[in-house]
Amino acid sequence: MRAERTALPITATRTGFAARLARVAAKAWRLWESRRAMRQLNHLSDWELRDIGLSREDIMQAYEGPVLDDPIRRLQEITRTRAKAEAMMRRGP
Repeated sequence: MRAERTALPITATRTGFAARLARVAAKAWRLWESRRAMRQLNHLSDWELRDIGLSREDIMQAYEGPVLDDPIRRLQEITRTRAKAEAMMRRGP
């Protein structure tokens, strides 16, 4: 008895490749959109940034790090950390 080889149909392989390609394209698009939003934030005045709870340093700090990281997510982390610290200071010892 010879064992039969089973192979995935070509469409399954292409579907996997297409799905991966779509994920990569979607991630690239989100990254581009995030960087575009960060550029727009960078054009705001210091007063406007303060009005929405940000500072110029927050934006610069969000840009630091690997190029493929989403700067908007880093900006969210920065603002959350600052909000927690401010809440702790308000509560006192």
